[in-house]
Amino acid sequence: MRIRAAMPAHEKRPQLLMVWPTGGDVRVEMPSAPVGHVIRTYRPGDEESFLGLMAEGGFDPWDEAKLQFNMGKVIPEGWFFAVEEHTGAICGTAMCLHNYKDTTPFTGELGWLACAADHRGRGLGACLTAHVTARFLAAGYSLIQLRTEYYRPAAIRIYLKAGYVPHIEAEEVHALWRDVCGQIEWKFTPERWSALVEARHG
Repeated sequence: MRIRAAMPAHEKRPQLLMVWPTGGDVRVEMPSAPVGHVIRTYRPGDEESFLGLMAEGGFDPWDEAKLQFNMGKVIPEGWFFAVEEHTGAICGTAMCLHNYKDTTPFTGELGWLACAADHRGRGLGACLTAHVTARFLAAGYSLIQLRTEYYRPAAIRIYLKAGYVPHIEAEEVHALWRDVCGQIEWKFTPERWSALVEARHG
């Protein structure tokens, strides 16, 4: 099983790390699914539609091994799909991935958020992001994070609006976030972000 996507050329830059500020007073705002859509969890047979979304979204090529590896990290009831009601077509997805580390064994990672091109701009990404975050919190995860690319401004804006905070670990990333915020017209507040990240570990 393999689907290949034609990847656009992008300059190689560090991935952007964002964290959920569990140490702060941040609540998950659960938006309603857009009219004509529902959010549900994984059902056997969803894999092909998922791979199609990965290809359409321009992610690196997936094969059976990569699919099985990621499925093995999904927490129970933690793989979400947006479905068009009148056709039953899957048009969006996101995963709750258990990201074990020796120092932080209960870290969760929001992974593989994607929406079909003809369903973007309707709020599906925000809805899927909220479902993943709420599921992690319900499961008792104390540390939640995600990684994304600088050339995915629509996704970055979704994460920022949801409450995720940039975790700036290097000067290159600092400059990258400044550029990204300018592109999406988001206030660049690294001092505030750092305080929220520190509170998360407090």
